[in-house]
Amino acid sequence: MVSAEEAHARFARRIDLAPLPGETVALAAALDRVLAHDVTAPIDVPPFDRANVHGFALPSADTAGASDTAPRRFHLNGEVIVCGHPPALEVAPGSATTIATGGMVPRGTDAVVMVEHTDVRGDELLVRRALTPGANISFAGTDITAGEIVLHGGDVLTSRETGVLAAIGVAAVNAVRRPRVAVISTGDEIIAPVERMRPGLVYDSNARILADAVREAGGEPVELGIVRDDVSELRRQLA
Repeated sequence: MVSAEEAHARFARRIDLAPLPGETVALAAALDRVLAHDVTAPIDVPPFDRANVHGFALPSADTAGASDTAPRRFHLNGEVIVCGHPPALEVAPGSATTIATGGMVPRGTDAVVMVEHTDVRGDELLVRRALTPGANISFAGTDITAGEIVLHGGDVLTSRETGVLAAIGVAAVNAVRRPRVAVISTGDEIIAPVERMRPGLVYDSNARILADAVREAGGEPVELGIVRDDVSELRRQLA
């Protein structure tokens, strides 16, 4: 027998702590995995200028001085921009286009006025608020810019990180391979929980504890079962 300290030292000398090679893992299975390499965004997020509110896309300069008592008047285009459909019309000065939250902002506009600050009379839009350029718009690349490193090698992937990867269209990642840890139980008195209890025996609980502890620590347990008190058999199983 050796002391616990000596046993730990012998064990530590045998363990190579260098990172394991990477492997391709589908994003759906990447939770709690460790990135092997940096991840660079291939696209902007958002990928286009989009409206943050329901309202009307228009040139902000044409709203100067607008108020409840002196609204600015715009010609309302017939197009309605909804999510997932790019605009077909360019907006001319003095005109506006209806747009939904998340819709792609059309050319010729640089602001979106909230529907609550407007009135519609046929094809005429009355705007009761003055706007500044960029009002109620999220511009392309506001959250993430194409070419930006969004995650670094060594990062542990939580739901936040997997969400970032999904947002930039990453379907699989290169993750560090999980360490494989063999679990062997030894002793003539040990039986598996599926076996019938007999006098002088005990159920093998340590194997379950160790295997699940390996999983909790991010490893992959390899359960090799129970080995009797026989040196040659134990050596064969360890080999």
